[in-house]
Amino acid sequence: MLFNSYPFIFVFLPIALAGFALIGRTGSHRGVIGWLITCSVAFYGVWNPVSLAIIAPSIAVNYALARWIQAEGKEASAQRRAGWILAAGVAFNVCFLGYFKYKNFFIETINETSGTHWPLLSTLLPLGISFITFQKIAFLVDVRAGAIERFSKLDFLTFVFFFPQLIAGPIVHYREMMPQFDAMVPRLQAKHLAVGLCLFAIGLFKKTMLADGIAPYASSIFASAEHGEAVGLANAWIGALAYTLQIYFDFSGYSDMAIGLARMFGIRLPANFDSPLKAASIIEFWLRWHMTLTRFLTAYIYTPLVMRYTRARLAQRKPVIGRGPPTLAAFTILIAWPTMVTMGLSGLWHGAGWTFVLWGVLHGCYLIINHAWRLLRPKWDKKVYERRMLPIGFALTFIGVVVAMVLFRARTLSGALRMYESMLGLGGVTLPEAVLTRLGAIGRWLTSVGVTADLSSGATLAASLVWVAALLAIALILPNSLETMARFEPAINFDAKAVQRAGALPTLRFAAALEPRWAVVVGVIFSLGLLCLNSVSEFLYWQF
Repeated sequence: MLFNSYPFIFVFLPIALAGFALIGRTGSHRGVIGWLITCSVAFYGVWNPVSLAIIAPSIAVNYALARWIQAEGKEASAQRRAGWILAAGVAFNVCFLGYFKYKNFFIETINETSGTHWPLLSTLLPLGISFITFQKIAFLVDVRAGAIERFSKLDFLTFVFFFPQLIAGPIVHYREMMPQFDAMVPRLQAKHLAVGLCLFAIGLFKKTMLADGIAPYASSIFASAEHGEAVGLANAWIGALAYTLQIYFDFSGYSDMAIGLARMFGIRLPANFDSPLKAASIIEFWLRWHMTLTRFLTAYIYTPLVMRYTRARLAQRKPVIGRGPPTLAAFTILIAWPTMVTMGLSGLWHGAGWTFVLWGVLHGCYLIINHAWRLLRPKWDKKVYERRMLPIGFALTFIGVVVAMVLFRARTLSGALRMYESMLGLGGVTLPEAVLTRLGAIGRWLTSVGVTADLSSGATLAASLVWVAALLAIALILPNSLETMARFEPAINFDAKAVQRAGALPTLRFAAALEPRWAVVVGVIFSLGLLCLNSVSEFLYWQF
């Protein structure tokens, strides 16, 4: 079931809230938790009951493994057994995800490289399998580490199935969520409901009005590239920018709606999106984009690799980062290699295709360059550095993200290559004939320097430029929803003081308030979001 659909907004959500309120009147904490689980199972199963039938055994296996790990004692031999059980659990989850999501990718790769003709397998991909799998792996690791001391079947189902974060995140940890459910007041509270509705309305507007509004301009240009049609320089950049803004507002909208829905029930989810296009470095971008995925990859892949290699080098009395001048070998082993492994896996996690893998590798290269710059850059005064370098860092980061998004959006490597060729001007520089004609002398000068006319629509070009400019202004100048709602502590791990942080670009500041004037604003935003529900579309991250 989609958040941005009439059945969810006008049927499922009112029933979920009404049931929560009615059961809450009995004062039964266990009752409201059971109701939330029931609603969550219905939310997941109504989309496709087969998905529920597939994912349920995996959840049962992970619960059993977690119990097995917990049952082991503290002595060394028991801890070794617990480690092997954890390894088996991780392997099970990876194989489970691999079978449903990646089997055809591997079959296609083998067929292309070896000339075989193995048939592709037709298997349903359960919704949210990537997010659910990561949460289960994190749960098993935390149980093994002793970070989770007790849990029941009800606790585990609540953690896994809570519907606001079930399909596309954020990726949550048991230890940050269950204390909230344990302390939950079993009734609807006006403040939580108001804050949640504000965030949900903003997210719905971002998705249906902004993301879906600019989507056709990206889709048509990428489709032309995929079909081998000529794409001019201007159109290629418009397509890349349009898709960057589409996925920006799509994922930002989903994140707001998820946080808002949870808040209606008095639960705060972790922040997952914090204006990443305002970032002045690619490291900062990843601290702002899909923040809980970055947290997961850092905690469970990057940091363990770095610690392992650091301990090995210290044992061999070799240089490490942070102790003396950095060496090329230390940088390669302790930063570059773990970064590339982590981002390569991030790309593969996002999608079963070489375009996603290369997208992750490209971001890995960006991050390696950024880390190298941080080690070698001039030791300027902080204010001097920010004045000189923040604008440059912002421009480089923005261009790098847009360029990489071509790989993320393209269906094939050949389509991505055609887009890159066009963005470099190798496909020629073209403008609609009507535009060149109306430009008069300027149009004749453009023609003389190599700009050619095509038969595309001038009105479409103008509309796409307006969409790109408007959405860029919103993304770069206006505060995001978490900043706007900062006084209400909208999310975990979001520092309200960050609202005052300096950035590469000046940003407007305004704060929401629970008063009639703000209620009117939210009402207008919500109404506009509803008016755009005529053509319902999936969130882009629901594909992962």
